[in-house]
Amino acid sequence: MNPDLQTLPTDTINFKDMDKGYAPFAEALHTLGFDWQISKTEDLKGWFEVHGAEARMCFRMPATGDTQRGVEVTEQSVISDLWSGVSESLALFRQKQPGKLIKVRSMQLEGSTLRFTVS
Repeated sequence: MNPDLQTLPTDTINFKDMDKGYAPFAEALHTLGFDWQISKTEDLKGWFEVHGAEARMCFRMPATGDTQRGVEVTEQSVISDLWSGVSESLALFRQKQPGKLIKVRSMQLEGSTLRFTVS
């Protein structure tokens, strides 16, 4: 990870419950300087580093252009899609390590790439 990037703790984000976690997740993205409109021209990617292992990409959301399936792309739809990517990735980690607590500890943003530290 780039040491110059801002690392944001995610202790206030409940990644298991969108109703509770969406607002803090959106706020964290804003704090990191996320511009949802980047999704119109660049793929959004989520990289995860688990237990100090090398980071690996777990999700990629293709650039949406100006519309997505005839529906206007909004900040809420982009953040909701990111939320889904993170949640699905965490579910995969939990599947591979049953019985272990898998939690996102921090996240960083570089352009259209989110990096998550998971333990």
